[in-house]
Amino acid sequence: MNIKTNKEPKRLRRGKALHKEIQADWINTAEGQVLTEKAVTKPTGRKGRIDIFVNDAGDKLVALAEVKASDWDKMTDSAVRRNVRRQIKQIWDYIDSQLVKQKDVSPGVIFPERPKDKTRMTLIEDMFEEEGIPVVWQDETIEERKARS
Repeated sequence: MNIKTNKEPKRLRRGKALHKEIQADWINTAEGQVLTEKAVTKPTGRKGRIDIFVNDAGDKLVALAEVKASDWDKMTDSAVRRNVRRQIKQIWDYIDSQLVKQKDVSPGVIFPERPKDKTRMTLIEDMFEEEGIPVVWQDETIEERKARS
């Protein structure tokens, strides 16, 4: 008997579920045309997929958000920096794919959980914000974020 089992790692399954949950939330609540897994061509000519892409009614402004299930608590400091730089490069490839189309771009990155270490969280946020990419932590309320500012 051939029984098919799901051999995807648990972490990958959780990441995919998180993507679907956040994408569904955007589809149900965001204004404008919301597309998920939007295919784009990066400036290098390579293909990519933006997790969440929102086009406003005027067709000039677009918002794009990447959803990342990174577990920052399990990484070394050097791995944190390396992962943030890699994620920034990916998001900037997506931003550039829209800038060449004369679009105004509002980017962002969404993570499910804040790192337990506040210094690490600040490092991550600072690295992204230096590149003009706001960070959203799904486990943080707006009130909590305002209190940290």
